[in-house]
Amino acid sequence: MRHARIAKRIARGTAGLPGRMARLGLTAAAASLVLMSAARAADIKQLTEKLPRAYIGEFLWDGDNTVQNVVITFDKIKALNEQNAEARGCGSYEVGRHVTKIGVEMFIRLSDLEVEIFERSPDDGGAFEANGSHRGKLSADLQQIDAQWTTTASGKHGQLHLRAAASAACEPAAEL
Repeated sequence: MRHARIAKRIARGTAGLPGRMARLGLTAAAASLVLMSAARAADIKQLTEKLPRAYIGEFLWDGDNTVQNVVITFDKIKALNEQNAEARGCGSYEVGRHVTKIGVEMFIRLSDLEVEIFERSPDDGGAFEANGSHRGKLSADLQQIDAQWTTTASGKHGQLHLRAAASAACEPAAEL
């Protein structure tokens, strides 16, 4: 009789073991999600703090050898969520002695540093293609942006190559 009671206690304890292990597993999984979420939040904060505020470089339409000198500055950088950030500012394209000033908005995906840059047409109504976007990559050290412009209507492409600058200036464009 005594052995039967011990056997029942062991059976109850063993039967409860899978349930306890499952709860322990779920608790560990939940804790790791919280830690991963906190790590991502720290990473996006670090990105928004360390992203250079100015880039300079060149843009060339595919099939054209006219170099356009580009300056982009960001005055507003913020995290949109744990995986994406947004940078807003202004830019200018210089061809010869003609300078076109634009508004700029860049979205950055933290997981792979993919970027998409949108440009707003200049207020002066000049001939400037702003119907499309640059899609490309931000380097791991945040010092370079390489992207391809695609015009929405025609599919025409161009290449943008930027490098971080200690400082640069463009007149602030109106809000996007």
